[in-house]
Amino acid sequence: MATATRTITWDNLNTSSMAELDRTLKDGIFKKHLLLRKLNEKKKTYSGGVYITDPIMNALGNGGSYGGMEVLTPQDKQIVTTAVFEPAHYETDVTLSYTDDLANRGSAQVFDLLEAKYKSARSTMERNLTVGLFGTGEKATYGTAPIVGLQAAVANDPTTDPTAGAYGGITRDTTAATDFWKNQIKDMTSLATLTMLKLQNLWGLSSDGNEHPDIIITTQAIYDFVWNLADARQRLGNEEAAKLGYQSIDFNGVPLIVDKNCTAGVIYMLNTDYLYLKVHKDDDMASTPFLQGTTQLVKVKYITWTGQLINSNPRYQGVGYNLT
Repeated sequence: MATATRTITWDNLNTSSMAELDRTLKDGIFKKHLLLRKLNEKKKTYSGGVYITDPIMNALGNGGSYGGMEVLTPQDKQIVTTAVFEPAHYETDVTLSYTDDLANRGSAQVFDLLEAKYKSARSTMERNLTVGLFGTGEKATYGTAPIVGLQAAVANDPTTDPTAGAYGGITRDTTAATDFWKNQIKDMTSLATLTMLKLQNLWGLSSDGNEHPDIIITTQAIYDFVWNLADARQRLGNEEAAKLGYQSIDFNGVPLIVDKNCTAGVIYMLNTDYLYLKVHKDDDMASTPFLQGTTQLVKVKYITWTGQLINSNPRYQGVGYNLT
């Protein structure tokens, strides 16, 4: 007696199979780019609200030495302010047409088709998030707020970028009072005159005791120039990055890597203890069921993300610019 067969379509794919595809999609988005991966690993969540807020320490408290019977005079002092960001919303979709379904009946064909669609969705979301990380954060003409990227969070001139210097709603100007909210900068003059000493100078500006950058990111052209300056040991790469499959130059024990989306002419020294993604707890690569179109013979699954890049301590972030 012949074994009964069953046609498998997206309508009767079992829940565990779809959950595995969703999980693979989410994991894959954050693995290609080391910066995106590190930021995701250290992400924080929020539960809702029109804006994303983050408490920022902007001054030290009262205190000092004392002796004997000296009268102490405690005073209340404002040492915390709040950074405010508009959430960024990103989406991609997995779209399956009725004709695709007809052409791919059977379990193997359906899964092959779904995997191809998921791969495309993963690449789209990964690219859009990474482009956002290196962007300015300026709204498009239609008013949608993107990620407030490194060009604003770790700006070449934090007193003017973004416009008026208000990062997270907190003004950055040329006065010492806003130094707590300004990242470190170094004009490297040109790529041709770049030296290891200049890179070390930027490292020193971005460090304090055991607080120092844990990832350095730049363009291919600058990476190649630094590789030529580096010694043989540095060219072997950072051990931690190598274990994750990334090529790098080892600089002071941290990986210096290439990101194709990095702004031309700059090198970022970043401390991801203070630079992280803050993500809506219910919209962190959330996925809908397949939804039936009303005017087309298609079914669509949406993958969505809501959050923002937060630089909570700009003093520990640095950028070297004019490397052209």
